[in-house]
Amino acid sequence: MVFVFFAFLATLFGVFPGGWFAEDSERDVALLTATYGAVAVVLTVVIAVTAFRRGERWAWFAFWVWPLFFIVHGAAYFVVDFVFAAVGVAALVATAPSRRESPPR
Repeated sequence: MVFVFFAFLATLFGVFPGGWFAEDSERDVALLTATYGAVAVVLTVVIAVTAFRRGERWAWFAFWVWPLFFIVHGAAYFVVDFVFAAVGVAALVATAPSRRESPPR
């Protein structure tokens, strides 16, 4: 559910048209950014409520994108994003899929 929260944050700060009304921002750039944010939100929610809940490993690995994003974003823009990166890493560590034993040969 942490990643659904991250999707909510992306919706709030990325898709919400706050940047669309800035005087110095080009409308095309803002719309492109909002579109990418919307895609990230939809993919995160769909993966969270389907494959991640079923415990599929690929979904767990896919969610590492969020902590990496927050680390890069924290280094470049907002230091508070390191908190979100830490929460994301903690959630991934807590939900790590168990290693399945390989079948006998």
